[in-house]
Amino acid sequence: MPNQKLHTITPAVKAQFLEALSETANVRRAAAQVGFTARVFYQHARRDPAFAAAWDETMQTAVETVFEAEAMRRAVEGVEQPVYYQGVKVGSRQEYSDTLLIFLLKGWKPERYRERHEVIHGGAIGLLRKMERIAQMTPNELQTFLQEVEGYVNTLEPESRP
Repeated sequence: MPNQKLHTITPAVKAQFLEALSETANVRRAAAQVGFTARVFYQHARRDPAFAAAWDETMQTAVETVFEAEAMRRAVEGVEQPVYYQGVKVGSRQEYSDTLLIFLLKGWKPERYRERHEVIHGGAIGLLRKMERIAQMTPNELQTFLQEVEGYVNTLEPESRP
């Protein structure tokens, strides 16, 4: 392994590290591929903002090209797992990751697959209680009730409005 002093990391070595990082999305593995430890590159990133920015950009790309591709493969194509009987491998089976598929769908189409939680505002509870008596309301009480409902609806966020 080459001398790991800070001055031995040349721009060419940094470029090689970033290339390896883009292919692996793994800092330790990328550093080892170019003959250094991850610690050396972390030190350089702290001292070199341009290198740190390039590293961040590389990781963003690697997440898309390495991690997302692998997650998709495991979710859709599955992973072959060995099957053993009495300690002897007798075959294999394909295992799929429903969890990964759920996360991918939530990430790609959050408007369709996000978690939905209904929260009823305290003001709505009072209106619901009054609504139980709607059949017994006089026309004036009904008019007042409808104005309360309209006022409440106008306080809601636009995406929460009916």
